[in-house]
Amino acid sequence: MKKKIYYKKTGMYVDWDQISSLPKIDNFVDIGVGEGSPVLWGKYKKKRIICIDPLEKSEKITHKLLKNKKYSFHRCAVGAKEDKKILNVEKSIGRSTLMNVTKKNFEGKPISKIKVNIKKLDTVIKDSKTKGFYGIKIDVEGYELEVLKGAKKTLTKTKFVIVEARHNHITFKNQYKLSDLMKLMEKNRFVLTNIFTAKPFIADLCFQPKKIS
Repeated sequence: MKKKIYYKKTGMYVDWDQISSLPKIDNFVDIGVGEGSPVLWGKYKKKRIICIDPLEKSEKITHKLLKNKKYSFHRCAVGAKEDKKILNVEKSIGRSTLMNVTKKNFEGKPISKIKVNIKKLDTVIKDSKTKGFYGIKIDVEGYELEVLKGAKKTLTKTKFVIVEARHNHITFKNQYKLSDLMKLMEKNRFVLTNIFTAKPFIADLCFQPKKIS
């Protein structure tokens, strides 16, 4: 039976099979682990997986799912600069965010609020002592642009970046615009190559470096 990629009732489009076309890498960087990334972890199970998430629960889930794989877990958030911020922890930990949600994105009050350390991705990658090329996934509930601002050096050694990007609707207060994301990726010489999902508030976009002619 052919896998369904378009959902007429909701207008959602989901096609993760496209990851088969992604270039080869040495290390996969998962930013905003939540409860895990089974599709991407499955594809890169023989590579070094660098997991980044500020929640202890995410670290425990990662250890359970990747205990026999080559991985490291960095319990922190990543952003444009070294800092400390309050993380709004939600019941569904993948929805936990450093941002404040709008009514459009509200699904209940946070179950807790905790202070977390923020590092630049460049610092985390340096601390991971890995070499070679990277593939990156970013799913940080509205904080994606800040993550990329702190990844200038890492992006020069990156073959692809998958970003769960916000578009059209304002689901977080002081949310970045989709055009801001496109301009930043252009500045770092990346172009949009794939759209893995398209949903009412978010889209999973894939960027790859421009080919120099």
